[in-house]
Order: sequence, then structure tokens, then C-alpha cells
Amino acid sequence: MLAQRCQSDSSRSRSPRHRTLSEEAREGFLVEFARFYWVPPDSPDVPPFVGRRALEIMRFRDRLIAEVETAADELWFQPDGCDGACAQRSQPSKATVVRWQRFTFFEDLTRMSDVLFRGPIEVRHGDDMDRRLHASWRRVRATIGDSEAYMRVIVDFRVSAVQVAMMLETARPPEAAQMDGSYELPDARCLASLLSLRCDKDDEEELHEMYRLVCQKLQGERCMRCAEALDEHSAAGLFDGSSLIVPSCVPKVLVPQCGHAVHTLCFASQLLPENSAGARGLCRRCGFSYAWTSIDIDPMVSAFCLLFGSYVDKRATEMAAEGQIARSDILRIAEICQNFSLELGGLIVPSAAWAMLSRRHAFECPPDAINVISECILDILMPPPQTVEELPLEPDAPLGHTAVVAPEDRFDDDSLSDMSEGFQEHRKHVTEVFLPDVDSQSDAGFSEAAGSDCAEGDGDGFSPIDLLPPLALPPCV
Repeated sequence: MLAQRCQSDSSRSRSPRHRTLSEEAREGFLVEFARFYWVPPDSPDVPPFVGRRALEIMRFRDRLIAEVETAADELWFQPDGCDGACAQRSQPSKATVVRWQRFTFFEDLTRMSDVLFRGPIEVRHGDDMDRRLHASWRRVRATIGDSEAYMRVIVDFRVSAVQVAMMLETARPPEAAQMDGSYELPDARCLASLLSLRCDKDDEEELHEMYRLVCQKLQGERCMRCAEALDEHSAAGLFDGSSLIVPSCVPKVLVPQCGHAVHTLCFASQLLPENSAGARGLCRRCGFSYAWTSIDIDPMVSAFCLLFGSYVDKRATEMAAEGQIARSDILRIAEICQNFSLELGGLIVPSAAWAMLSRRHAFECPPDAINVISECILDILMPPPQTVEELPLEPDAPLGHTAVVAPEDRFDDDSLSDMSEGFQEHRKHVTEVFLPDVDSQSDAGFSEAAGSDCAEGDGDGFSPIDLLPPLALPPCV
């Protein structure tokens, strides 16, 4: 029996998926990645992001994500009968570590594969891929007991954004020297997208040089918002000169698909309610959609949480000290979250933006205070649905607010006379708007000051301030 078990363990260890993904194997996948970037378009008149070329890239992406899912499935359903929950409670085995490393390498490479299309792509073209990556990560996360130990064993298997960018810059095939438009070098959007997925494995000096290359490819363009220069200092330096140290996961320059770059700080300033010039989600220079894709989500969320986490913490600390909710601050935070969602074209819903900010930032104010503030913000961003039965068919009393009765809100009555039926048919095409009664507002205790507050907080679909119930924060501990 013991000999059979040893023989089984030996044969299992010889499985390719149980062996460490060697450096040569990783280099081979990176070379293949670069080769797909340099596949020429189908013809001079066909863009590189459609046709047979795009189909080949999609098949390559399917191979990458299949490796991701296989590693996640094998982690979740351990061959020795120990599932993910068991692995989380014990020291990870060598086989578990190998699967973590395979998962990390192929997930990074899959997320970078958007740049292979070499051109504008549909915003939600990768929804299915994102869903599969997220489902795989949930399985892998369940097998991680010590996050620091997990990061130590996978760091060497992260894909360097600088390395991939330099491969695309320098690994141009020899036949490209005789070609023109079919073999263009990566543009600023391509390199900026790669650098937005940088990790701790990337060297700071190399990142600095890569940002300099990005700014050179912008060919003298200035920031879309502040009109200041885009150079390696504003791109890779500190945001505030000395006070705000930016982690490696946060880009300093954002390049949308239209090519009009913007400083990350300037993009963040557009989210403030007072800076609403221009349509949300559109480039302020050319008017075209930013067309952010899934490759932009993680770094932009990281920047959002970094830049607004301290702002929310300061407001929350002030409210905790006073022991009550400042409704204007609640509405302002909620509007910032909604503006972030609009600028990203809906790739992130406002409630998810707030949830990620509240989860990632290390707040200094009491946790109970943050919980109460979070409930207030989510009540605005996620109001309870109103059923048809709750909608009044006709206003039967003086109104305090505007009411709308659409044709579908009325019900037919077969007992009506012929004349009533004709009148009913006419009303099927009428939408009635009932304006609020001024006297009823004064009778109900609405002051001019309250009305002005409502007007300030009523934009972009937010509930008026006076609809928020009075809330008291728990006492500071």
C-alpha cells in the first residue's frame, strides 16, 4: 500500500501543471504575446482590431484565460481531496504554490492582452473575460491563508509592464522595415495601458523612462484639462511635490482612446461637483467618448481611492467630532462617486465606487461613524425601488413636489359609456405633469433656506437634502 502511494505521488509530481513554470517557459509566452502584436492587418484597408487578425488574438486570449481557470479549479478541487477551505487553514503545499504562481502569471498576461488589438475597441468587449477572471480569483482567494506569504511566493511570477512594453518597442520583426502603416510602433495609448498595470516588480527608474517615452509619443500634447506640459516629471513624479507618495499601482497620466492625455490629478478634479463643465465621460477637448476599457479599471479605481480616501476621512472625522451627519458633505461624496461612474462610462456603478473606497482606505475616524456615513451614502446611490402600486394615479391633495402621470399609469374601465371611451382613448396619449402647490409647501413648513438646499443637492438624480432622515453619529471612542 505504501509503495503504491509513493508511486502515485511520484507520478503526480511529474505532471506538467505541478512543476514550477520555468523562466524559459514564461519568456516563451511573452515572445508569443509580442508576436501576436506584430501580426499584420488583413489588408491595407482593414483596421488591425477587426477581421482575421482580431480573431487570432481572441483565440490566444482564450488560451491564456483557460490557463487561469485551470489553475483556479485545481486549487479549489485539490487532487488529494483537500479543497480550498482546507488549504486556507494549513501551510500551503508545493503544488498549491505552483498553482498560485501559474495563476498570477497568466492572469497578468490576460489583463494586458487588450493592447494586442492595436486600435480602438468596444468598451465592453471583454465583459465575459472579466467575469471569468473574477470567478477564478474568488476561488484562488479562498485558498490564501496568509496574504503576505502569498505575495512573497508570487512576486517573481508577476508580469513586468516595463518588460512587455520594451518587447513591443524593440521586437519588431525584420520584415517590418519594408512596411509602413502595417507595422507601426506602439502608440502612447498602448504604452500607457501597459504601465497602468505595473506592479512592484517594475523598477522605478525604468518606469520613469517608460513614462518619458509615453510623453514623447504624445508629440508635444498638453494636458487636456490644465494645458500644462506632459513630461516624465508630471507623469512619474509625485502628485503634490512632496506630500503625497503615489504607489506603483497608480498611473500619473491617463491616455484615453482618443489620445488626448490628462494628468491623473486633473482627471480627479473633474469629479468634483463644481467642475461639471463638459459632458461626463467625454473628452473635454475633442468631445469623443473616453472609451475606457477593462484594462483601465483597476488603476483608475486605485487612483480614485487614493485621492478621495483622505478627503472622505477628513469629512467623516469632522462629522464624528460634531456627533451628527453633515448632509451637504454626504451629498457631495455621493455625487463624486456618481461622477466617477459617469466618467468611466458606467464600467463602475456609483455604489461600487463607494464600496471600494470605504474598503481600501484605512480610516482614522471611528468605524461606527464610517458605517453610519456609508449607509447614508448608499441610501442616496441605491434608493429602494418604487413599485407601481406605490405610485399615485391622480394627485388628490395639494402637492409638495412635482408629480408625473404617464399613460401606462391609468387603468381602462370597460363600464364607461361610449363618450367616456373616446375620452379614455384620447387620454392614452397624454402625459400629465402636476406642479407643486406653493401654499402647501409653506404650510408643510418648507422654508426658503430649505428650498435652496434642495436645489443645490438635486442635480444628477440625487434625492433632495430634506428627504434624508436626521441621523446622529455614535459618540467617539
